[in-house]
Amino acid sequence: MKHIRQVLLMMREEKLFSGIHIAGTAMALAFTMVMAVVYYIKLAPIYPEANRARTLYFEGIRVVAENRGQGQMPFGQKALEEWFEASPNIKYCAPTTLACGTGKLWGKSLQPVALGNGEFVEAVTNETNADFFKIYEYEFLEGRAFTKQEVDNLDMVCVIGDGFAERLFGKGIEAVGKTVSLEDSYELRVVGVVRQGSQLAPDSYADLFMPYTPDHVIYRDSPYAGNFSIVATVKDSKHLKALRKELEELEARLTINQVEITGGVMFFGEGVKTKVDLTSNLESHAMHALRTSNRKDSLTNVSNRQLIMHFAGLLFVLLFVPALNLCGIVAGRMERRTAEMAVRKTFGARRSTLLNQVVTENLVLTSIGGLIGLALSWLSIYNFRTELLGMFFDNTTLSSAPIVTGEMLFAPLLFVGCFAAILVLNVLSALLPAWLSLRKPIVESMMEKR
Repeated sequence: MKHIRQVLLMMREEKLFSGIHIAGTAMALAFTMVMAVVYYIKLAPIYPEANRARTLYFEGIRVVAENRGQGQMPFGQKALEEWFEASPNIKYCAPTTLACGTGKLWGKSLQPVALGNGEFVEAVTNETNADFFKIYEYEFLEGRAFTKQEVDNLDMVCVIGDGFAERLFGKGIEAVGKTVSLEDSYELRVVGVVRQGSQLAPDSYADLFMPYTPDHVIYRDSPYAGNFSIVATVKDSKHLKALRKELEELEARLTINQVEITGGVMFFGEGVKTKVDLTSNLESHAMHALRTSNRKDSLTNVSNRQLIMHFAGLLFVLLFVPALNLCGIVAGRMERRTAEMAVRKTFGARRSTLLNQVVTENLVLTSIGGLIGLALSWLSIYNFRTELLGMFFDNTTLSSAPIVTGEMLFAPLLFVGCFAAILVLNVLSALLPAWLSLRKPIVESMMEKR
């Protein structure tokens, strides 16, 4: 309490220093928290993507030609059934036509849905199977997910989001059992309504989910090519390692029988050696989410070193640079207080006591600035979410007001990160200049300000 009273007294006496210190901390922490929220949304297990730690993504069949570049095709039904559903190392797998983020090979599927009276509304749709609702843990407000049998029977059923259900049928009206009409004459019966996720999680966000059909094939020459990517889950790291080995063995077999796999659509010229590649397209969720904003070429992987450098650069700009500025301010203030510290040391004050006082003063100022910065970051993200989040997420998946949930802003992990950032700023900006100042001999300190 004694230190707190001293801090309050110091703030009244040194208003300019206190104001600059608090404002500098608030701005640094606000920018840091905005970035923390962005990467939390990208990486943390948020609704409905609770299984992100065990989720894998496969973009398509890649064919690499010696000295001729590479090409890629989306997966088809035969690839899904023979290569993924049959694997003992995959727990669940599903085709998906949803957007996969900036830099991916194909974007989200938009289809007009009839509202009645000749009017249509554009809906984000996904063609998938029953496993999709096991990979992504949606909360069903009405009904259920469509089943494997319904997918196999090509039943005309669908699951829709609650927001989309309200647009189609009105607020408070039960949607299960009603019909959704697509522009291409498809009539789908609603079997379930889910609590809709956020556009900031584009791999799971859709207005309407319907069973995929085997006749949707882009490359007719290849039975393994189609129009979807694949999302899957594994039980643990042991199964992931086994899956990678399994895919490497599969690659070797596919390379030998390449014409059967690709149907000749990836022709690079006579005598050119080519190789089918599946493992480089195997992505964990972290690589999948981060690569969307960090790779220059859609067929180029980002190494772990590049990711480390990316985050180190962010940390340097957002925390270290502001800490250096605050360090200079604190150092200048310590120079003015050298005589005061020397007198207190003369009367028996220990160096650790004086150091503790300086650090406590700085911690109080940093904490005040941190709370202000935290509030600023939340207000900025909510009020400017379209402009701000549009810089870090795929703009094609964002509406005019993307959904930012409380789970994204008020997560315990973010509070811990906020507190850690405050401690880092405090240590970097106060401890070093205070320690250097207090090392000076008493006589030298007293003579310095004569």
